[in-house]
Amino acid sequence: MRARTRKLSWYISWTVAYLIIAAIILGFILSLPVWRLKSLEVKGNSFISAGKILSTAKIPVDENIFMVDLDEIKARFARIVQIKELRIKRKLPDKIVIQIIERKPFAVIMIGSLPVLVDEEGYIIAKKDIETSIYHLAIAEFPVIRGISVKSFENGVRLGEQEREFIKNSIKLLSKYFSSGGLQIEMSKKDDIEVYVEDVLRVKIGDTGNMEKKVKTLNALLKPIEGKWNKVIYIDIRIPENPVIRFK
Repeated sequence: MRARTRKLSWYISWTVAYLIIAAIILGFILSLPVWRLKSLEVKGNSFISAGKILSTAKIPVDENIFMVDLDEIKARFARIVQIKELRIKRKLPDKIVIQIIERKPFAVIMIGSLPVLVDEEGYIIAKKDIETSIYHLAIAEFPVIRGISVKSFENGVRLGEQEREFIKNSIKLLSKYFSSGGLQIEMSKKDDIEVYVEDVLRVKIGDTGNMEKKVKTLNALLKPIEGKWNKVIYIDIRIPENPVIRFK
């Protein structure tokens, strides 16, 4: 019994000794100069400058690459709403790569006289001077949404679910037949929404329901009025089964 006990304690002692030796060797290897961080790489950015990303990351060069806290660095980007997704990874032996996916401009929402640029998910990614923002875009390049109040934004940063889903679906459907930059959607009356195409053609949409059928009906009506938009007061597709074209 004592022999068996001695054998067990001997085995445990040597196992511990091996683990200590392995830890010392591993620590020595990880402390070698080859693991010193020498370069940082930014990928996936089109609008946000690499300088902005690196200054936000605050990654000290020449630090041991294994001592860099990637989760802490990622947390520093939480307030940059223009970044949709962020990945940070070590590229051994001496590089860290920051891979980002940016939010892309989708539509301009007019809050009173203030234009705000939103992405497809309804996040505000630029305000006021959109043309001089990081996107450098002209408002005329995007569909314009009017009649949205400040109260429609969640925490002041994201459009409410109902509004953003309607805007996203409507623009995608209408863009099949019209230039998205020529679209204006008036949403001041939730049950009496109107669309203006190229500032000429007025279309009564009604409520947010049955949009796919309404847009298909609108498309079917375009052929008879081709070249005659200036003679049309409005097209009414609120009841898609019974559309109306009212001429001047």
